[in-house]
Amino acid sequence: MEVILKRNAQVICKETVENPEKILEGLDKILKRSKISITDIKSINIDNLNQNRYTSYRIAKSIKKALKFALRF
Repeated sequence: MEVILKRNAQVICKETVENPEKILEGLDKILKRSKISITDIKSINIDNLNQNRYTSYRIAKSIKKALKFALRF
């Protein structure tokens, strides 16, 4: 799995994570490397995630939902 930070269509930073439990760690590495805050993120997308890997899919969707909720405040 990859966590990718984009601005418009340009990829700013990319971090590969080996399992879905490490998604937040990958996001944290990207934010630190790019020197931006979580509040600077305007949108979150999950692309090309294999829904047959049900646990990975649910973890990624839950993280997306939690981050969208956090970005409102």
